[in-house]
Amino acid sequence: MRTLSKSVWIMFIFDFIVLLLSTLFLSAHFGYTYRAVVILCFLVTFTGLIVLYLKGNYKIREFNINYKNTYLLFEGVVMAHVLPAVYLLIFASSITSTLRFLTLNTLSVFVILRLYRAFFHFYLFKIKKEKNVLIIGTNHRAKIIADEIQAKKALRMKVTGFVQTDDDEIIYDKNLPVYKNISDFKEIADIDNVDIIVLAKPTELIISAPKDVAIFKMPEFYEMITGKYYIDEKTITELYFQFATHRSFAYDFCKRIYDIVASFIILVVTLPITGFTALRVWLVDHGNPIYTQTRIGINGKEFKCFKLRTMYANDYVPKVGQIKAETAGINDDRVIPFCKFVRKARFDEIPQMINILKGDMSIVGPRAEWSDLVKIYQTEIPYYSCRTWIKTGWTGWAQINQGHCVSNEDIIEKLQYDMYFLKHRNILWEIGILIKAIFLALGGRHD
Repeated sequence: MRTLSKSVWIMFIFDFIVLLLSTLFLSAHFGYTYRAVVILCFLVTFTGLIVLYLKGNYKIREFNINYKNTYLLFEGVVMAHVLPAVYLLIFASSITSTLRFLTLNTLSVFVILRLYRAFFHFYLFKIKKEKNVLIIGTNHRAKIIADEIQAKKALRMKVTGFVQTDDDEIIYDKNLPVYKNISDFKEIADIDNVDIIVLAKPTELIISAPKDVAIFKMPEFYEMITGKYYIDEKTITELYFQFATHRSFAYDFCKRIYDIVASFIILVVTLPITGFTALRVWLVDHGNPIYTQTRIGINGKEFKCFKLRTMYANDYVPKVGQIKAETAGINDDRVIPFCKFVRKARFDEIPQMINILKGDMSIVGPRAEWSDLVKIYQTEIPYYSCRTWIKTGWTGWAQINQGHCVSNEDIIEKLQYDMYFLKHRNILWEIGILIKAIFLALGGRHD
């Protein structure tokens, strides 16, 4: 997919250089052996870049230097030194020297990265020239993409206006100009020094587009700036054609192996946690700590999904207009008090590894929803069933980008994330999604 900004790569390279050089200088200053210096540089740099990525430091469309992001940066730099700390405590001779090195390197890396981000923020919002975007069309698509551009200030783009075609419906921001009777793209590009043209409506003028103007179809541009798939009848038809004609048996085989290996490891590693939690749940009301719920999987097939019970026994059944049952928050009075963190960290969903081993689910994919809720969603949300073209997952692109869903609008947004994943899925990306999901869960942020 084409990219809108190279800034993320510049920031990534700068972080790499800072992590490497700071560790190299300080480890050499503290008199560590050549082997120790090499290992420390590798551990700090490699771990640091991964942690900063997982904490969203390289999402340019959401870049900011507010308190939350500053804290996440500091937290990421600290976590980058966990493995080096373990290495030094095992092999280094002086604990005092180890603590001094870790403290100085953590502070120096954090200060430099924070200063760079402050400078970058100033450059981005005060110096960098905004790209002018002209939208062809004044229809619903045009309004949606204009709203998204205006909402994402860090992308440094602004909508300069719309071009109305002869049979266009009129849905547009009245504060922006609407141009009419423009014969070709050369004339369009001369308006306000246009840098980007977005086709919200098909047009034959593309044959005369100037070379220095980037041209995007609206759905493609929407994906680039949101990480979601734009859904309507035309795009869903195109996606299904792509899905049906580009199936990869190699991908399916690798994904199944990945699912088996990852789910087995997660199941074994978390066994003490799930065992302890199950025992405490049983002691509360002597009910079975493991229960099953009917979920909807690939091609709409029902299966029994295993879960660790975190609520008192109840017979709740959702009704139309009450779409918040399955997404109950941790403050719901049905939740057993000590299980609030269990739900927040997603430990209650560890038993789903059994479903993955059985082949009912995948590690990464659209969330496997409760069958009673799916009946409601399919009635109220167009194209909802399309998300089950592939196996549903324990975690997914939607889960790491979105919190609890409590309204139809949230479910529609989740569907857009799911279809984006369906279109672009690959094993390496899925491994990254799993790592980030575990990272968020351990931090209690996987909402």
